[in-house]
Amino acid sequence: MIDTRQTVTVLFGGKSPEHWVSVKSGLFALLHLDPLRYRARGVYFDQSGNPTSVASYRDAIAIFFARNEVAFFGPGESAPADDICSWLQDRAHPFGESCLRDGGKGDWGIFLPVFHGQGGEDGSIQGFLEFLGMPYGGCNLTGSALGIDKILTKQFCEAAGLAVAPWTVVTAAAWAKNAQACLTRCHSVGLPLFVKPARLGSSIGLHRVTRFDDLEAVIADALKWDNRILVEAQVQGIEYGIGVVGNQGKPKISAIAESTLRADSFDYDAKYSDSALDDIVPARLDVIQTEKLKNFALQVWQAMDMCGIARVDCFLTEKGPVLNEVNTMPGLSAWAPFVMAWRHVGVRAPDLMDLIVREALDRNLAEKRPDSIDHRA
Repeated sequence: MIDTRQTVTVLFGGKSPEHWVSVKSGLFALLHLDPLRYRARGVYFDQSGNPTSVASYRDAIAIFFARNEVAFFGPGESAPADDICSWLQDRAHPFGESCLRDGGKGDWGIFLPVFHGQGGEDGSIQGFLEFLGMPYGGCNLTGSALGIDKILTKQFCEAAGLAVAPWTVVTAAAWAKNAQACLTRCHSVGLPLFVKPARLGSSIGLHRVTRFDDLEAVIADALKWDNRILVEAQVQGIEYGIGVVGNQGKPKISAIAESTLRADSFDYDAKYSDSALDDIVPARLDVIQTEKLKNFALQVWQAMDMCGIARVDCFLTEKGPVLNEVNTMPGLSAWAPFVMAWRHVGVRAPDLMDLIVREALDRNLAEKRPDSIDHRA
């Protein structure tokens, strides 16, 4: 019997410091691609950024399960097997080590990059796939390249008339030339402030500063992670996350997730340790506040020419929404805020994966039309 299911090759891991977060999200994607509709296969990229063999893929998954206890299934969802570690190990693409090296000649179907951070979420994989004419899902090239860079995100959204917190930039070159001038410029942002590597997520390298005396050491540390860092004022209030999936003009929008993290507790452990608190879904907002945030998220999505998938993180002040950042590959697990927000509006994890793949298939068909100029709307 001919297998008519759409093949989806999930790419995960990679050379970013967020490597194991990517593994978790990639395994979530594999587990929730409906087996009646999709033939899901995985390719694991090692911490040097290289695609690996079936044996290395299987070893990485075994290591992940030995180190982590992750909830992959929410209410009403069931595991495909009693031993999901073995089930996932069996999803290895037989030619994984040649992935992205054979010009798309293998049986890859449509690619789904599930990378976090540089080397995958930043437009690099997306650009490579577009260059080779190979279909892929998730956030598009433009949105990935802009969204990974917190500085470019601020610039584009500010230019579109959207509110952002007061901010400035420190580069490694400027710091080496005149650190004192950089510090002086940062003082104008005010206290408290956040120092963030421009192109990392999962709060890696992030610092909250409440005394200017600490700023020099914090900037020096952040520059170890990236040669461009964002320095921005802390916005008083609760942070909210809004999921967006679909095309550029009329995407679907999730419920709103309300962050439970304290202003002084935004680091990696606060988000991913066993003691991390689940966000509140739906957020404790009235109808008017909810619509303001959803409209704001849509404006950000359009300002950054995005399609595919993203989560827009922002604050709600007395003057209206203020952008924090855009996450073009939100973390995936049963109780991740992005997944919970979709579940609340009736989009279970398999439905969410289906939305992502269907948008990718539609995008690929549109780009193949000879008369196509812009079919994303």
